[in-house]
Formats: sequence, structure tokens, C-alpha cells
Amino acid sequence: MKSIFSRSAYLLALGLSLSLTACDKQLDIDPFQSVDASTALDSETKVGSAVVGMYARLDSPNLYGTDLILVPELLAPDNYIGFQGTFTNYRQLALRTTNAQNSSAEAIWRTAYQAINQANLVLEALPVVSTASLKSQYEGEARFIRADMFFELVRLYAKQYEAGGANTQLGVPLSLTPVRSVQEASTTQARNTVAEVYNQVITDLTEAIKLLPNSNGTRATSYTAKALLARVYLQQSRFAEAGALADDVIKNSGKSLSPTLQSVFTNRNSSETLLEIQQNDQNNAGTSNSGLATLFASIGQLGRGDVRVLPAFANLYEATDARGTAQLLYVGTGARPGSLRTGKYTTYGQNIPVIRLAEMYLIRAEASFRAGNAAAALADINRIRTRSGATPLTAAQLTLATILRERQLELAFEGFRIHDLKRTNTDIFIPASGTNPATTFPITSNILVLPIPFREINVNTALVQNPGY
Repeated sequence: MKSIFSRSAYLLALGLSLSLTACDKQLDIDPFQSVDASTALDSETKVGSAVVGMYARLDSPNLYGTDLILVPELLAPDNYIGFQGTFTNYRQLALRTTNAQNSSAEAIWRTAYQAINQANLVLEALPVVSTASLKSQYEGEARFIRADMFFELVRLYAKQYEAGGANTQLGVPLSLTPVRSVQEASTTQARNTVAEVYNQVITDLTEAIKLLPNSNGTRATSYTAKALLARVYLQQSRFAEAGALADDVIKNSGKSLSPTLQSVFTNRNSSETLLEIQQNDQNNAGTSNSGLATLFASIGQLGRGDVRVLPAFANLYEATDARGTAQLLYVGTGARPGSLRTGKYTTYGQNIPVIRLAEMYLIRAEASFRAGNAAAALADINRIRTRSGATPLTAAQLTLATILRERQLELAFEGFRIHDLKRTNTDIFIPASGTNPATTFPITSNILVLPIPFREINVNTALVQNPGY
């Protein structure tokens, strides 16, 4: 994997790929105790355990356990949320004062590449898997997770993909072969272009769709890969392709909208979720300094109350809309009481929905509207609104702006904020404060792209830092 993250991290990733199970997520293993790569994944059973380890890695607080959901929200907090906590890394992101030593930027990069290396190790070991169905499934799962991590990285550490452009702006390094030793880790690798990274993501997901089963318990299925690819195409403004995939998922995945949005977050593996991070009270992303409930909640002794919901955003929900009332939006009673909080993350051990069917309806609605089929778009938007008790929109009320607003209302606090603003080229509105008048902040600003971590620049001379850092 070249010198994309520290040598010890490479060996730790290898060791974890062999030892992680659904209940053993955050083992503290000395890198020098890792199993030798030549014998590490030498049986079908060991490869299967390594695949479980890939999913467990996603629960890290540096990935979907916290940062891949929280950081995209904090990058554009104005008129939406406020960060009240004391953690310097998150305050920098919210105040747009990030530097190359920001700990969140370093942790996301390092852990995402650990997950990618685990996927690469699984792919390399596939010849030892003798059961054809398992071999196909394991390859599909490894490709899915590798694609997901590259997609998250390129959206956070590179400029937005430009529809119709060459997209030669620097993306992230594409590591497609596993690292098994310190010597391999010391080889440098430059950043690929944004176009190259997106092409690899699409290639992996296209293959994953063919390889994954339609049903796979709580793990990725062919429809999970289709849903993620729909998200990728939407980010590229490839609306017809995004809409077609979303339509396929809606019609054929067997998924259905849950009776209420709250039940998606309070129940485990609801009828609506296509990918959900599995947690429990003993194994989760954190209960003191990390974890979504830790940072978002303010309920008695639970949560730090670091992220408040601003009244300007809460007021966008009409009175009958359950998304804007308790339990999905409540006044905190614990840490930092009296401010509005989201009710999506209220227990430490709850599962974390990452891809859900409501997003597919919103993608299909946007694609339909952009293609001139306003009636289909209206039907999809109103499915989402009716579920939460919001008044259905009329044809006269339906615009691209109302569709995008519905995405924000439905997917709030789930990690979509900065990515939607970037793909729609929407500048950030900064409301008036004191004697300062209302202004706008350009969405193309360099500060809205995470820095390549300082430690990576130091050890990998082929890496070029992002502008402004």
C-alpha cells in the first residue's frame, strides 16, 4: 500500500484482519505480534474471519462510528448546527480554521487506508477459498468496502468532481495491492487524480454488484452496492444513472420504508436500511470522547451535548412533521442543557444506518425532476414527507430547491451536508451575528477540503499537500 500511513498501522491492519470478529472490534495488538503474511490467510475459514474484520473496521470512531458522519456536517454548520464542545479538532472544522495537523483528518485517512488494506489482503487470498459462492461473496464484499473507503476519501480530501470536466485535480492515492511488511510500507506513492479515483470506485462497485448475493444478512448485498453506486453517480451529477440504480433498489431489493423515521434509528436492521453498522452496549464507537451518541446527545447522564441544532434549521420543519418534533428533535436535558439536539443518536450501543431506502427515493426524485418528469419526482418526495406527517407538496410547489431541501430535512445529521453543497455548487450562508452582516462563504474554498495529514507528508515525499495548508 506504499507509504500512505505509518508502518505500524500496516501491520496492525494485517493483524486485525485475522483476529477481528463481530464482537472483537478494537483489539489493542502490538504490531510486532502480527501473523506473518505468507501464512495469515491460508484457509477459507481465515479469509471469512478477515471479511468479518473489514466490517468491524467500519465501526471505528474514525470512520462511521463518528467521523465519516460528523465531519461532513461540521464542515458546513452555518444556519444548521453549532459545535459547543471543547475538542480542538472538531472546533477547527466548524470554525474553518483547520490545519494539516488536525487529528480528525489524520485519523480518517489512516483508518480508511487500514480498511482498504484489509480489503486488498482478502482479494489477494481468494484463491484459497474453495467454495465458489463464498469466493464470489468475499470478493464482492472486499470490493464494496474498498470502493466505499476510496469514495469517502476522495470526497473529503479532494476538490469536488466536476461534471463534464477532465477532473485532473489531485485525489487520493489508489492502493490496490496489499501491504504485508514494513518494507512494502516504505514505498512511496503519489496521489491519483479525482477522475482515476472515481473510475476505480465505479469499477469496484460494478464488480461487487455482480458478485454479491441479493441477501446477505446484515452485510453488503448486490443492492447495497447498487445503492452506493447511485450515491457515487449523484455526486458526479450523472443523474440518469443514479436514478436508474435507485429505481432498481426501490423496486427489487425487498426493502421498504419503516413506519417512522425514528424507528430506523431506535430499531436494529430495520426494513429500510441497506447498510447498517452493527453495535451493541459492549462494543461500540465510544461512550466518553467518541461515538455519535456521545457527541450529539444530551439526555441525563448520556452524551456530551457537543452538537446543537440551530433554531433556524429546526424551524424548517412544519408543526406536523415528526422529523422536527420529539423524539427526533428535542431540547437537551443533560450536558449543556436547553439547546436543541437531534434524536437520531440517543444510545451508545445503537446501530448506525449508513445507507437507507429513503435516500434512494430522494435520488430518484431528483433524477426524475432533472429529466423533466415532475410527476414522478413529486410522488417520491411525498412518500418521504407523508411518512413523517409533513404536508404533501403540490405540483406548483415542486422545484429543484424543494427537492434538495427535502434531502436536508430527511438526511440531516447523517453525513450528507458538505457533500450535497459541493455537488450542487451551493455556497454556505452565514447569518448575521451582532454587528456582522449576513454573508456567504464560497463552497469551492480550499478550507472545505481536508488537509493531507502532516505525518503522511513527512513520511511520503510523493504526496502533494492540498492548497491552503
